[in-house]
Amino acid sequence: MRHMVVKKALTNIICVLLMSALICPAFSVCSFALEAWPSDCYVASEGACLIDARSGVVLFAKNADEPYYPASITKVLTALITIENCDNLSEQVTFSYDAVHIEEENSTIIGASEGDRLSVLDCLYCLLFQSANEVANALAEHVGAKHPELKGEGENDRDVFVKMMNMKAEELGCRGSHFHNPSGLTDENHYTTAYDMCRIMAAAIQNETFLDIESRTYWTHAPIRRYPDANDPWNTVYPKHLMLKKNSAQYYRGTIAGKTGYTMNAGNTLVTACERDGMVLAACVLNAHANHYNDTRRLFDFGFDNFSSLKLTDYDNTNNVIEHDFEVAGVPVIDSVTIGIDQDTRITIPKAGSFAEVSKTIRTENVAVPGALAEMIYTYGDRQVGSAGLKLIPLGGSTDTMAAIEEDPLLGTLLGIEPTEAESSEAETLEEDGTGTGETAEPAEGTGETETDTASLEEGGSKATAAMGSPEAAESIPETELKEEASQSEQESGTAEAAENARKGPGILRILLIGLGAAAGLGILIIGIRLRAENRVAEERARRRAKRLQRTRDMTGTQQIEMDLEVQGRLRKKQRKRKRP
Repeated sequence: MRHMVVKKALTNIICVLLMSALICPAFSVCSFALEAWPSDCYVASEGACLIDARSGVVLFAKNADEPYYPASITKVLTALITIENCDNLSEQVTFSYDAVHIEEENSTIIGASEGDRLSVLDCLYCLLFQSANEVANALAEHVGAKHPELKGEGENDRDVFVKMMNMKAEELGCRGSHFHNPSGLTDENHYTTAYDMCRIMAAAIQNETFLDIESRTYWTHAPIRRYPDANDPWNTVYPKHLMLKKNSAQYYRGTIAGKTGYTMNAGNTLVTACERDGMVLAACVLNAHANHYNDTRRLFDFGFDNFSSLKLTDYDNTNNVIEHDFEVAGVPVIDSVTIGIDQDTRITIPKAGSFAEVSKTIRTENVAVPGALAEMIYTYGDRQVGSAGLKLIPLGGSTDTMAAIEEDPLLGTLLGIEPTEAESSEAETLEEDGTGTGETAEPAEGTGETETDTASLEEGGSKATAAMGSPEAAESIPETELKEEASQSEQESGTAEAAENARKGPGILRILLIGLGAAAGLGILIIGIRLRAENRVAEERARRRAKRLQRTRDMTGTQQIEMDLEVQGRLRKKQRKRKRP
């Protein structure tokens, strides 16, 4: 309760300060002679999308928000949810009757039978390499069983997993998808968009396990009933995405992950991720009709040839500005904590453009970045090319701050700083010994009280000591008297704790929170002022440049020649002056 009250108070303080600091929003730079956003890319597929996987910026779109049947590229989402919900990939997945009996003809399978058991890791390889539909069903049942809280009346474990798929899609920012099964088999209620699948792939390649699986060239799973010989070639699966295979004519340098799909209704579908020169792109084509590889290759060529991915901290001095503004005479206002941008945040702009042409504004409402106090929006012309959350971040991990967090863990929660390993291991030891607050000890023999209650009574010097030592003594002491003594001991303990808290006074937490809120408002105010000044200077320069260009256009041929001669004369005079001793 105390945690929620303090957190709400901190949020209110910061919001009030931010809003008061930003009554006059930062102005955007007027765009003069900006390079046009590249768009010259031919794609035969009905739906296509290309995004920068790190910044989320859409580089190319063709019917990117139109719904199509996804087919087996659905399994990228199935794999991601499975990995995130299975801490131990050695867990055994049992194939049920419903999992292996698939109604659609010519469905891709590994040939599993009811009762077969494979590890989660084996299943993931069969899912992504072989695109096995009975494996998708088995994984869905296995993971869905872990979340009974999501199960509604009349729903099974696979239904729970489908709920998780749609929840995850919404979490990732998908805006036009609805999933109805874990495999991608044709269903009128199962559809997605090219944009949404790019978002899903961008999230999947951030998972190390997913990337490790995609980097392999084959995998041999444990034997199953149909192929009991461990060396049977049918127990080995290979990736089907040809752009990943170096010996394939479709191989594309830098491809790091991908999934194929095909049904009669969906046509060819393909989702792929590729990394070159620090830029990671995700592409998806839907209803491609055998053009899926050529279209994906064109999309990647287009993206790498025409765009640059910029790491913000290499170009934007926001972090340095805030850090200095949080100092008084070189001393930080708040030790070890400041407001800044994540080091890995990126934006994407045309290669022909420059960061100087990118304008910045601050958003304090409807902030999309979790945990951010405000959001910096970067635009190139009329396009948003990235965003960065302004968060509380540590500056070097001061021991003073860590000491304060050890004294009051609530401060660590609010600052997003995890407790040290020593603290965690100590808490685990207490729980294992049964002395922590999270575990109740077994009742002592001959009494209705627990060992924990016994210890507290012993500290108070009560008559219960004898009761815990012998059954005969316990019988001679009324139960009500034991309860009264326990209650009295708890009250005394609570009184002592309250007195200790009162002695400590307001504590470091309240002081830090007040200072932190004030510093946050100050930092955002300074950012707003600096942005406003920078934008005005850039705006004035752009006006002057446009004015000079207009004067040049209005000149006649004779005037232009005269101006050129005048400029050349000035240059010659400067050169003569430099030559003089």
